[in-house]
Amino acid sequence: MHQDKWPLLPRMGISHLSWHIEKNHIPVYAIVTMSSLAFALVLLGSLEVILEFGSITFLFVSLLMAYANYKIRFLTNSSTVITIMSLFGLLVGAVLIIYYEISTQVKQVLFIGALYALLTFGSWLYSKDK
Repeated sequence: MHQDKWPLLPRMGISHLSWHIEKNHIPVYAIVTMSSLAFALVLLGSLEVILEFGSITFLFVSLLMAYANYKIRFLTNSSTVITIMSLFGLLVGAVLIIYYEISTQVKQVLFIGALYALLTFGSWLYSKDK
């Protein structure tokens, strides 16, 4: 006999569901915010804007992770040479993409910058609340 994954969900009510979310540390606000931003990108921008925002974000996050790895390289037993090479490569890639964007599509850079400013402001507000 097939059992539902959530057999009690219709009978539990919203208060039990919110307890379940808080208990398991599901970042509901982050999921809703990122979904809303993705929806706004689809409505306001083209596929090119979405892809370039994603590439720039990927490079920045990778650069921050490489920097963090460099800072704790003795704990992680990482190679100093490879860590510095990855930092340098990611930095050069980020600079080249930003230079290309600024030289070809200034409005798009401003739009992406506004998104980053909005995300930064939101995370600042969130951190002040905690």
